[in-house]
Amino acid sequence: MPYKYFDNSKQNLYFVITFFYLFLIIAFIFSLDPNGGAYPDYLNQKKISQNFAVDFKYELFNFDKTTTRHSPVLLIILSFFERYEINDYLIRIINLHFCLLLPILFYKIITLKYKSINFQNKILLSCLVFLSPTFISLSIWPDSRIYGLIFFCLALIEYLKFEQEKKFSNSIKCVVWYAISSYFSLNFALFAIFFLYKFFLTYKLSNKFIYILIFNFILSTPALLYVFSLDTIFFLKSGIAGKDFESLNSLNYFNKIIIIPSIIFFYLIPFYFTKLIKIDSNIFKVYNIILSLLVFLISIFFFDYRGNYSGGGIFFKISNYFFLNNLIFYFIGFLSILIVSNICRLNFDNFLIIFLLILSNVQYSIYHKYYDPFLFILFFSIINLNFQKQKLKDLQVSYFYLFVTFFLILNLLKNNF
Repeated sequence: MPYKYFDNSKQNLYFVITFFYLFLIIAFIFSLDPNGGAYPDYLNQKKISQNFAVDFKYELFNFDKTTTRHSPVLLIILSFFERYEINDYLIRIINLHFCLLLPILFYKIITLKYKSINFQNKILLSCLVFLSPTFISLSIWPDSRIYGLIFFCLALIEYLKFEQEKKFSNSIKCVVWYAISSYFSLNFALFAIFFLYKFFLTYKLSNKFIYILIFNFILSTPALLYVFSLDTIFFLKSGIAGKDFESLNSLNYFNKIIIIPSIIFFYLIPFYFTKLIKIDSNIFKVYNIILSLLVFLISIFFFDYRGNYSGGGIFFKISNYFFLNNLIFYFIGFLSILIVSNICRLNFDNFLIIFLLILSNVQYSIYHKYYDPFLFILFFSIINLNFQKQKLKDLQVSYFYLFVTFFLILNLLKNNF
């Protein structure tokens, strides 16, 4: 998609938007699933939503006996469609058009955060979402993760408004939206810590901050009461076919300390390639190398993720597919920890967000799809990567398109071999 074909004419931009919409419709018609797991997940969860339609009370209080680790909220909503025997095709069409909110909200985030990016590039950046394998799969096959991300984006919008205007109403709206996102996808719940920390910096221990804490408690109480009323914690399930892990195995964060930074590094590639961010010389300072090496070696010692498990991220998969071992992955893992640790040192916000990214994956399995297109949205919203101002103004969006198209093709090929 050559950059020169994009100009500021609204006609061309309307063409781009129409093209991506039709692209998604065609993907829907052909029932594509570039992630590879969205279709079987949907079939499994459809059975559960049908059970909700038949006996809501029983299914609700025996939800931990089901074969899903997803939140029941979306399944409850879908059960109303099942109760009235709404055609599955129509359910999925409605889901697809609701998911179109994500690129729209991403556009709003970019608009709020970056005044220097021209209208053309804002549209093009937001349309990157259409080439996300996760967005395509979950738009076609309904899943709670995409709903959680949509509501989380609404929380980010209110937070960015709060940063600019310091209005109490924006902080309350932010709490509402991230609470809703957490009900749809529990992995977003821990990001409440980031928002509360930022609200505390503004309000200190004032009445307004106390109100925010109380409001958080009120909104989270139903979820806490429900989760702990069940016999087991359903969202700690492994998600790996034929494998079941105890809670302590699920909480082996040494796996996550290597895998998740390698996924973050993957999404940083187009930012480095376009020189939107530059490699900081501090990365290669002795203290940074020693600290990163120490974290890496300790994590390697306890690392027990296997190549025959699903997930693990793109570099883990490549290393095990082509070389039948983790050597390439370990090399990239160390480099990723080195780079991510340097990003963490830019400011405390970065450290906290990346810490929460790692902490929020409470399951044993670690899927690349959890971070697609989530990381792109974070990079353009609350993670500070010290973008080069001139490069931001003259952003070459075509490189980002090449990157996401390459990743989409990899996913499509992966599911055909």
